[in-house]
Amino acid sequence: MQSQPVLRPKKVKPMLTLASIAEEIDHLKPVGDVAGRVMALLDDPDCGMSDLSEIIRHEPALTANVLKLANSAYFGLPGKIEDARQAIIYLGMTLVVDLVLLVSCSDSFAGAHEGYALDAGALWKSAVSAAILANDLAELKGVQSRSRVFTGALLRDIGKVVLNQHVQAGIDAITACVEQQGVTFREAEMEVLGFDHAQVGAMVAEKWHFPPVLACIIRHSHDPATADACFAEASLVYVADVMCRKMAIGVGLDDPHYPIDEHLVRSVGISETQMEAVAAAFDSKMERINALFEMA
Repeated sequence: MQSQPVLRPKKVKPMLTLASIAEEIDHLKPVGDVAGRVMALLDDPDCGMSDLSEIIRHEPALTANVLKLANSAYFGLPGKIEDARQAIIYLGMTLVVDLVLLVSCSDSFAGAHEGYALDAGALWKSAVSAAILANDLAELKGVQSRSRVFTGALLRDIGKVVLNQHVQAGIDAITACVEQQGVTFREAEMEVLGFDHAQVGAMVAEKWHFPPVLACIIRHSHDPATADACFAEASLVYVADVMCRKMAIGVGLDDPHYPIDEHLVRSVGISETQMEAVAAAFDSKMERINALFEMA
C-alpha cells in the first residue's frame, strides 16, 4: 500500500521580501533614531550625562514626556525638574535611559495584535514585564550593561508588530504547519511567510541603528544557544520570557508552541529560589510602572 504524501502548508502569497519588510518597518512609529543614539551612548565609555541630555533636549516630544515622568508624584523629587540635565542628575543615567526607551517604544506596541490573538495592551504588558524581569535577573548576575538586557527584553517581540497582519492572513497555514510538522510557531512563520518575528525584530533594531549586540539579543531571544555574540544577554532575556509565560503575562496564540529549554534555564546560574524572589517582587514593580505612565 502506497503511503500518502505529507501535505506541506502553502506559503502566503505574495511572499514577503526584504524590501517589503523594510518598507513596513519604516511605517512603525519613529522610535529608532533617538533610542538608537541613546543605546549607543551606553556602549561608549567616553560619553556621559551631557551627551544624553543633548540628545533628549533636541527632541521636544521626548523631552516633554521625560519631564512629565520626572515631575510625577511617583519620584517625589525636590522642586520642579525643568530640563533633561536636571532629570539625569536626580534620577541617574540608567533610569533616564530606561524611561526614554519605555516612552519611545510604547506607541509601537499599542493596540491589539490579532494575528497573535493579543488584546489591546497585551504586547506592551508582555514587553515591559519581560524587561523588568530581565533587568532583575541581570542584577542578580552582576551584569554591568543591564540597560542592554532591559532593552533586549523590551523589544524582543517588536517583530510581531511588523508581521501581525501577515500572520493573521496566514494563520491557518501556520497552525497546520505547527500541528503537522511538530515545529515551533516561529519556525512555522519562517516556513509559511519566509520570515519569523525574531528575525524581523533584529531587522528593526538594525534599521533603527541600535548597537549590533541588541539586534543579536532580539534575534536569538528564543534560541540563545545559537548566539555567539550575545549568549549571556540573550539567555537572560530567554529566561525572562519563560517567566512571563509561566506567569501567564501577555500570552498569545504562539506561546504554547515554544518548548522550554530547562537545561539552558539552569545554565544561566540563577537558582529556583532566586527566580521565585524575582517573580515575587515583580507585581509591585509592574504596578509602579503602570502608575507612572498613568501619571504622565
